[in-house]
Amino acid sequence: MTKSEKSLSTKIGISKKSTIYLVAMAIAVTIMFSTLMGTSTTATVDTHLAYAQGKTTDTINASKIVNASKDEVWKIISDLDKNPNYWPITVIDVISKTNSSLEREVTVPAPPFMDNKAFQTIEIIPEQYKVVENQTQGAVTGVKTISLNQVGTDSNKTEINILWNLDMSNIPSIGQGFAKNGISNSVDDALDEMGKALP
Repeated sequence: MTKSEKSLSTKIGISKKSTIYLVAMAIAVTIMFSTLMGTSTTATVDTHLAYAQGKTTDTINASKIVNASKDEVWKIISDLDKNPNYWPITVIDVISKTNSSLEREVTVPAPPFMDNKAFQTIEIIPEQYKVVENQTQGAVTGVKTISLNQVGTDSNKTEINILWNLDMSNIPSIGQGFAKNGISNSVDDALDEMGKALP
């Protein structure tokens, strides 16, 4: 092999290595791009679902046992017109109402400089002894579920359970602890007032 042939061979070898390197890089970039696109699409879908279903940043779960039947307690928790007797709300406007659902605008406690108006959709489910309230507007949003369970075999003992999945992401993190504490106190107060309202 002549010197010029060796030189040409070396150049070709470098060229082949460069080509292999470039092809490998192109494949790697393609895979990365596809992965990112897949992740981006998934993130978009997840965000959309989170927006549609609401998200939870904290949860309050409280209960109280009262000396009354489920039917007696049900009359209290299903009477939505009397909600202000137990909860710190003021009803501004009832948008729609049926025997099993209610849409309304209310004022609720809110941190300083934050909107205290809230929009609520409430579903009454008699066969499950359950009331589900979805608050979709306000400083705090989320779903509050009030349910009744008989305690053991005693039909005159009922547990009132309140599960509140809160979304407090609208509140600055420094104030979220205070907000949760205030909401937790309102739940305890509501349970006490419901107990007092029983015959």
